[in-house]
Amino acid sequence: MFDILFYYTDSDKIKSIVFKVKEGCTIHDFVLLNNLSVVIPKMNYNNYKIGVFGKIKKPDYIIKENDRLELYSPITIDPKIRRKNIATSR
Repeated sequence: MFDILFYYTDSDKIKSIVFKVKEGCTIHDFVLLNNLSVVIPKMNYNNYKIGVFGKIKKPDYIIKENDRLELYSPITIDPKIRRKNIATSR
């Protein structure tokens, strides 16, 4: 077993949790075994992607030691529009 850092956003803040993972564990297994929908109440696994170091991975990806798992939520606003809104509000 080894530790994995899992990052996600909650109310525009980046948070992290350390999980123990067994050798050969896939991303799909990780989500089910750690019951992420309870740990992160707003999470709907069907609408989210999980990646490793900024690259989205398939559910059958085998987690390796020193991987950093990241939960990506669906984009709700175009990034260009968001930056424009932030700039005009200052």
